[in-house]
Amino acid sequence: MYILNESCQMHCVDQLIEICKSSSMSMGYKLRNAHYQLGEIIAEPISRSSNQQQNYAVLILMRAGLCFGNGIADKLEQLGSTVSIIFVNDDKVSKEDLEFVKGKEIIIVDAVINSGKSVFGLIEQLPDTNTIKLVTTVIPSSSTELLKSYDLYTVRVSNNKYEGAKVQVISGGKGPDTGDRLFSTYK
Repeated sequence: MYILNESCQMHCVDQLIEICKSSSMSMGYKLRNAHYQLGEIIAEPISRSSNQQQNYAVLILMRAGLCFGNGIADKLEQLGSTVSIIFVNDDKVSKEDLEFVKGKEIIIVDAVINSGKSVFGLIEQLPDTNTIKLVTTVIPSSSTELLKSYDLYTVRVSNNKYEGAKVQVISGGKGPDTGDRLFSTYK
C-alpha cells in the first residue's frame, strides 16, 4: 500500500488533505480543486510503479471520484502514458468498456473506500488478464486489511469511518457525503 501523506513530505499535500476532510466542510470549487491536485500528485508514484510507459484505463466511480480521477488521468498523460477514462455509474461497467479495457493497466478511482463493496464489485466484472490498481483519497484504517492483496494507493488512512449522508455535520457514524460536498448538492 502506498500512502501519499506518509511518503511525500510536500507542505501542499497537508494543506490539500485538510481541505478534503469532512470536518473542514469545504465545498464546491475549493474541494474539487484539492481533489484534482491530489490526483495529479498521486499519479507520479503510480507511474513510477510501472516498468515502462503504460496504456492505462482509468475507471472513475461517479460522482465523488470525478475530480480526483481526472487529476490522475491528466498527470499520467503529461508523464507520457496513454490514458482512457471510463466513467462508472451504478458500479457497472458496460460490455463495450469491458472490451475496451482488455490489455490495459486498470486504475479504479473512488474518492473514499469504506467497505470496498464498490471496488470489489468492479473487480469482479473485469477481465482476469488486467493489472489493477486501486486509488482513493482516504480509506479507514479498519478497511485496509480488506484490500491488502491489491495494489492500493491512498492519499491518507483515517482512524475515522463515516457513512456518507446528506448531512452537514458528523454525527452517529454519518458524515457529509463527499459527492454532495464536491458538487454543492445538499438539500
